[in-house]
Order: sequence, then structure tokens, then C-alpha cells
Amino acid sequence: MTYVSLCSYSMAETYGYFLSALCLVDTTLNLLTLVVLRQKNNKKMSTNWLLQASAVLDCLYLLTRLSFLVFRFFVCRDVEWLPPAVRRLFATVTGYLESSASTIHLISVWTVVVITVDRYIVVCLPGEVRVRTLRFAKMIIGCVTVASVVCCLPFFVEWKTGNTVSPLNCDVAKSVAIADQQRGDWSWWLISHQIVCDCFLRTAIPFVVLVMLSSRTILRLCRMTRHFRTPRCRSREQTKIFCKKRNWRRSLMATVLPAMALFICCQLPQLGLRVIHLLRQVLPDVLLNDEVLQQSSDVASGLLVVNATANFFVYCMVGVDFRRSLFRLLSASCNAQRSVTLGRQTCERSARK
Repeated sequence: MTYVSLCSYSMAETYGYFLSALCLVDTTLNLLTLVVLRQKNNKKMSTNWLLQASAVLDCLYLLTRLSFLVFRFFVCRDVEWLPPAVRRLFATVTGYLESSASTIHLISVWTVVVITVDRYIVVCLPGEVRVRTLRFAKMIIGCVTVASVVCCLPFFVEWKTGNTVSPLNCDVAKSVAIADQQRGDWSWWLISHQIVCDCFLRTAIPFVVLVMLSSRTILRLCRMTRHFRTPRCRSREQTKIFCKKRNWRRSLMATVLPAMALFICCQLPQLGLRVIHLLRQVLPDVLLNDEVLQQSSDVASGLLVVNATANFFVYCMVGVDFRRSLFRLLSASCNAQRSVTLGRQTCERSARK
């Protein structure tokens, strides 16, 4: 193995450790987000349920990615105590984990789109309240899940039938080139499916919908803020209600902007890489640096992991109710731990006497 290959392998190994630790931390934060959202008073509303569904999907995606990294670690490393049969089983399972992560990511992307549509209806179409029911939200997410599974089903079939290269090629300098070379032999319908599913349905269409609806929502909120002034000669109760609505509009605006920015920063790089790989399959004569592509793919995958946990920090920054519920939860946990400790100390003192 050459010096360049050793450096590439070392960087890939360091990246694997870093991404595994990031997945663990992000999963914990998403679970904390889910617990806080379930304790809010409006937990039966459609918006709160959609946010809970998004947190659950992010947890599933992070756990699937973490499982993929762990299984790939045992397969790519020469573990002496691991039997060859178990290693082959791990290699098979890793392919399905990669496909499962891709499916969950597609569901998560369209769940974000559904949340954006829900916010758009609240601000721009307040008369359409009948569509913002908990039952309708569950039905929409169910349809999104079924459609995403059907869309990603060929990925599972590819791993099973062996039509594509295994994701366990541990030589990072050659994995991208071999994958593109084998994918170049695919039929045109499979390449078309990759274009439709990975490029349009996963990123391009959600990006256009998200930008359009978020922009209109922000413009509408700005107009409402300029139009409604602080009432004069009103009772204290009316002033309190007005301030509450004004803070709600500002909080919603501060939530929509980071959501759109996160999608642009974390999802679009993956789209660019997919387009490059597709061009390389169609035009095999194009010469590209395999190591640069592999490192870019690692960065894009890391951005997807970051996107899966950014909601916690967004809620903490702009959500007053979320911060209060979080502090209340942490305070209750600390008080319970303190009570347990005091109880143990009291029992120990009684036993000594």
C-alpha cells in the first residue's frame, strides 16, 4: 500500500470515528427534543405531531447510519476473533443498512416539506383550518412513507441481486471509481430511476417547494408585523394578547429562515455529487480525482448528519416554550437525582446508627 493510500485510509478511519461520535450525540439530542415536544400543551395539534415525527425520523436515520458505520468497521478491519461467516453476514447487512438510511432520509426530507406546507397554511391560508388536523397529518406522513419506500425499493433489490458494487470496498482511493464503472453497465431505466429518485424527488423538487413556500410565508409575516401596530388605549389583557401574537410571528419567522438555510447548506452538496456521479456513468471518458470525490462524499454525508440534529439548536434559539419545557425537564431530572442521593445518604446513616 502506497503512502497516499495509507493517508487516505487513515483519513477515512478518522472520519468514521468522528461521524460515529456525532451520530451518538445527535441521537441523544433528537430524543431529548422528542421528550420536550411530547410534554407541551399543544402536543395533539398537527404541527407539534409533525415536529415529533421529524425528530423520530432523524433518530432512525442517525441510528441507521451509526449501525452502517459499525458493521463496515468490523468488515473492513481484520478482526481476528470475527468468524468469516459472520463477516460475510455483516457485509450483507451493511448494504441493506445503507439502503434503509437512504429511504429514511427521503421520508425525512418530505416530512420537512409537509411541515413547511403546514406553516404556510397557518400564515397565508388561515381559512383552510380543516386540513390542519392530526388525522390528516398522519395520513399525509403515511402516504409519504409508502411512496418513499416504493421509490427506494430498487436500491434494496440491487444489493440483493448483486447488480451494484458493495459499499464495503475499504480502499477509499478506488471505491468511487469501481462503483461508477459498474454502475455504467446498468440499464438506462436504472439510471433514469436514479435521476428521478436521487436528484429530483430527494433534493430538487423539495428545494423548490421549500424556497417558494418559505419565501411567501416570510413575506406574509413581515407584512403582518408592519400592518399591526401596538394598540393604544386598550386594556392590559388585549395588549398582552397582541404581544403574544407578535412574538409568535417573530418566532415563526426565525424558525422558517434557519430551516431553509439548513436545507440549502446540507442537502444541495449531496445533489451536486449525485449529478457528478451520473455524468461519470453516462460519460466514462471524463477524468476526475477519485480521492477528491470520496472526500467530498464524506463531507456531504457529514452535512446530512448535521442537518438531522440542527432542529434541536434551532428550537432552543427561537422557541421560548421549548426552552422553558427543556429547563423544566432538566430541573425535574436534577431534583429527582438529588432526592435519590439524599435518600441513599439517609439510609446509610440509619444503618450506621
